[in-house]
Amino acid sequence: MLDVMPTLAGPTVISCIETMSDDDLHTHYLECRRRERIAAAASAEVLAEIERRRSYRHDGYLTASAFVAHHTGDPHRTAAGRVRLANALGDMPETSAAFRDGDLDVTRVRRLINARETAPEPFACAEPDLVEQARTADAKGFATTIELWLQRVSLAAVRADERERFERRRLTVFDTLDGMVHLEGDLDPVSAETVITAIGGLAGPANRDGGDGRTPTQRRADALTEICRRFLDGGEAPISGRQTPHLRVIVDIDALTGGPPRRSEIGHRRALGPAAREMLACDATVCGVLLRRGEEILTMGRSSRTATPAQFRALAVRDGGCVVPGCDRPPDWCDAHHIVPWIQGGVTDVNDMVLVCRPHHVMHHLGSLRLPQRE
Repeated sequence: MLDVMPTLAGPTVISCIETMSDDDLHTHYLECRRRERIAAAASAEVLAEIERRRSYRHDGYLTASAFVAHHTGDPHRTAAGRVRLANALGDMPETSAAFRDGDLDVTRVRRLINARETAPEPFACAEPDLVEQARTADAKGFATTIELWLQRVSLAAVRADERERFERRRLTVFDTLDGMVHLEGDLDPVSAETVITAIGGLAGPANRDGGDGRTPTQRRADALTEICRRFLDGGEAPISGRQTPHLRVIVDIDALTGGPPRRSEIGHRRALGPAAREMLACDATVCGVLLRRGEEILTMGRSSRTATPAQFRALAVRDGGCVVPGCDRPPDWCDAHHIVPWIQGGVTDVNDMVLVCRPHHVMHHLGSLRLPQRE
């Protein structure tokens, strides 16, 4: 194998890599990763000595983590984690030795440290066996090993950790500057598996057609949306504000007929684009409101125009699901799309509607998909 240090840079190194055989290239990559782990262990030993001497105080820092954060650019939380790891290794000889040899990465070392802090005395006896598991098991397997070991030696602590993890559950939703909406959250294992299983049931390979074209992340996003849409359409959502939860869209008549919009929004004043409002108008209940000066309500019409349950059943029998060739999504996954838009004179009639699944419905209104013509 060509012995090229991973810290070297420049044309010579690139040239050497390009001339390696596949086997040598793979071996060299794994060796680079091993040296990364060795370097991380060496860094931890140096940081532990800095912490022991309190040498950072000579430069005016109150803590080692403040010193690390300032000189490396690490966030303070990350810097504090590095100091914690460095300090803990002094009492973990088997873990330290494996770390120095490049057999353990930082993630596995942190799991071992957490186990020791939870049950110090049992860990001292079990450390050789746990370190060997850390060397040989895959990431999930090792995490399970540590969890089950802790349940055997310190069940009360595990229950407390389990409760603490559950209390950390959260979901945040916020608008981004580019018009998207960002979802971010943390779930306890049971809640996470529930969500993952539900999304996987709709996003998995079994539900894909050959010409799908969506990325895995797009399929998961569509699956989450579909799950929520089915819940809202199922009529089982609790009543709020004297009505069942529903999407609220406000669009002026000019926008629907192709003119420049004065108002086009969904939810709490989120801007709604032309393709989205056209798609939603295909299969939505419409309630007309006549305003004067844009504020004063003069008249308010009755809801109308959505396909009736009987019409939808007829479409399900005729189309059998999404009409896009190669798509096998069933009727329950589909919208009733008006071939001639309702606002442009189309009628809510079975002959003027086809079933289209939500992803293909959106693609059609975005102009990236042409629906097949009915014979």
